Amino acid sequence: MTKIYRWGILGAGHIAEKFCTAITFTEGAEVYAIASRDIDKAATFAAKHQAAVWYDNYEALMTDENVDIIYIATPHAFHPEQAIACLKHQKPVLCEKPMSLSYQQTKAMIDTAHENKVFFMEGMWTACMPFMNKIRQLIKDDTIGELQYVAADFGFNAPVNLEGRLYKKALGGGAMMDVGVYPLYLATDLLGAPAQIKVISKLAATGVDEYTNIALQYSTGATAQLISAIVFQTNVEATIIGTKGRINIKNPWFKATDFTVHLNDGTTEEFHLPHASNGFEHEIKEVMHCLDNGLLQSEKVPHALSLLMSKITEAVLKEAGVVYA
Repeated sequence: MTKIYRWGILGAGHIAEKFCTAITFTEGAEVYAIASRDIDKAATFAAKHQAAVWYDNYEALMTDENVDIIYIATPHAFHPEQAIACLKHQKPVLCEKPMSLSYQQTKAMIDTAHENKVFFMEGMWTACMPFMNKIRQLIKDDTIGELQYVAADFGFNAPVNLEGRLYKKALGGGAMMDVGVYPLYLATDLLGAPAQIKVISKLAATGVDEYTNIALQYSTGATAQLISAIVFQTNVEATIIGTKGRINIKNPWFKATDFTVHLNDGTTEEFHLPHASNGFEHEIKEVMHCLDNGLLQSEKVPHALSLLMSKITEAVLKEAGVVYA
């Protein structure tokens, strides 16, 4: 790679901090510009991450001719408007997951990318990590046989703050949208579209889900059990079971460096695939690979996967009784 991609960061929160840290570990990438509605926050963020420029409005970032790619790191309720605006300005976009609050919003974003012939990708960093690449290859090689069952959980015990982001409907709060997208991604990537969806959940006083337990069945007969929560801690592990064996992904499975294959014949193999930084570097490299090759979407996080994820999420939330304004 000879080109240095100048990243523009839209939003200066916690996720943006982690993302920019990973950029410093990634050859061919630099933090060029930061945009936040709080100019002091933007200036502080820029100084910390050695960005050349900073803005107090998002439009300025979108129209900066030196920005090669924009990473949207704002709360997901704001993603559709911001992503569509970036794409209309002919800026390639990496949009933090989940893409939006509804299937129609996600479709509108992807349609805009197609209409403007601009690269667009959902920031599902797990999909770009070495452990997922290896697991996909093991499954393709029939190492564990035909898939039968996927189980994954992601739950944490957050302080109850009905005024905070996790509990606000307007910001897309709740367990499913905050962390439930991870277990759903694993099942969807490996098993595709479910034939049946069953949901058990508990809602907070604000109308968002405190936890959601999902059972999925597929036309192949395979099933998945997925749990997400913001009111209790889970193991944060995942298991993939096939007819010849199983794969156990260790905590924290969504950014794993270690997993184990247990075959029915008693064979066991350990895999260790470390990150150079915090894990975000893998999706940064994937985006730049796509741009280097003139691709408009990633093979690891294709538009079809984002659309399917959005469609299933909407169905889950409907059954849970969560309706975003």
